Amino acid sequence: MDTYDLTIIGGGSAGLVLAVAGAKLGKKTALVEKHRIGGDCLWTGCVPSKALLKAAKVANYTRNAGKYGIDVQDPIPNWHRVMDYVQGTQHVIEEEHDNPERFREMGVDVIFGDGHFEASDTFVVADTESGETRTLNSKKFVISTGSRPVAPPIPGLASCDYLDSETVWELTEFPERLLVVGAGPIGIELGQAFHRLGADVTIAQRSERILTKEDTDVSEQMLGYLHEEGIAIRLNTNIAQIVQHEDAINVTFSRLHTSPTSDSENGVTEQIFDKILIAAGRAPNVEGLGLEKIGVQVGSRGIEVNNRLQTSVRNIYAAGDVIGHYLFTHVAAFQAQLLLRNIFFPLSNTINYAVVPWTTFCDPEVARCGLTEAEAREKYSDVDVFTLDQNDVDRAVAEGETQGFSKVIASRWTGKILGVHLVGANAGEVVHEYVLAMQQGIPLRKLSGMIHVYPTFSSSVWRVAGKWFSESTLIQTLRKLLP
Repeated sequence: MDTYDLTIIGGGSAGLVLAVAGAKLGKKTALVEKHRIGGDCLWTGCVPSKALLKAAKVANYTRNAGKYGIDVQDPIPNWHRVMDYVQGTQHVIEEEHDNPERFREMGVDVIFGDGHFEASDTFVVADTESGETRTLNSKKFVISTGSRPVAPPIPGLASCDYLDSETVWELTEFPERLLVVGAGPIGIELGQAFHRLGADVTIAQRSERILTKEDTDVSEQMLGYLHEEGIAIRLNTNIAQIVQHEDAINVTFSRLHTSPTSDSENGVTEQIFDKILIAAGRAPNVEGLGLEKIGVQVGSRGIEVNNRLQTSVRNIYAAGDVIGHYLFTHVAAFQAQLLLRNIFFPLSNTINYAVVPWTTFCDPEVARCGLTEAEAREKYSDVDVFTLDQNDVDRAVAEGETQGFSKVIASRWTGKILGVHLVGANAGEVVHEYVLAMQQGIPLRKLSGMIHVYPTFSSSVWRVAGKWFSESTLIQTLRKLLP
């Protein structure tokens, strides 16, 4: 039996942060990984999708080079070479950051294999490298096994060779006609990427808008941009039937709420596709761990934890996608940092999700932190909303990247930032200035006193902050009181 201070189950973002920290603190640490170090982010999520999006953006830039005065032939994307670029990016990051030998050199015992709990302090692993069954006894455990894509119950879906956000990276032949099921971040990112690489893309969504977790203004603006680009988007749509033929897939759509303006009887239409990509939700990886045997409670979203990320079993913690709170790599790393303090230091900390930024890396990018306008008005009633079009940002104009806007919701009298919603080039970078302000309680007016380099995309923050001095309720009220 091997004895450890800390055993981490799952080698994704949260697990790697904890493994490194545990080893550096001199704690005997084990990291158990079922597949490959790096988790979903490196192999099927963040990294390959961003590399694919970059290739698609280059194709789009080339296609539209004429507006910059450069005459070139239309680009001819080569799917196999695009995938070579994607995989090359993954392997660079694997070698530099997520190589198991790197962690072993730090003192982490990296074990590859499937395993389960025998008791609250005992985890049994079938070690695939040694061929032996190893029994790990540990003072503390952290479960960070991540999540996986799930498919909705669509009649006929199981009979076709559909793709999801994991298997799409195994695609060998580029589909000319692609149906994307789901208009969340994954569906929008991959749908736009395939469209720009030459596919005829249709995105189907059951709800009445795309990117449903975003502010409604953001959803509406992005819907317009994607339509202009030539992507077909079916909202309020049910997939009634899928039939796999020898060389194509027949899909029957129906409207969830028909209207007199429906383009066919009962809103039913049929369309032919080469491939279907499912991007309609994820489920926590909890099966086979033996959690029920040791009393770890699992809810509908994942492993249940308290505000210290502790499960119902005192010495077992959980972090990342497996607990179902904000399925982002950066949130998993944030949770791991908190867990580090709670496990190894005497004063524990509670998790606070009040300031959690995220970005959908479509083009233009969509970034958010805090409340939507509707949420802010429901919670605080009195709020001010400040907006700035991207075509008022000089750097955006110079680069021909004028799609988008900034929208900031602030408390009416103090200017405290309650929510930030950005659409535009580099929105995922620009949002961090707002994130810092929100985390440190810096009101909007103070951001206008910071010198911003000109011309930059970040100068939009300065422009929005300056609006507080002319458009805020407080300033307008004071003006009325002046003689």
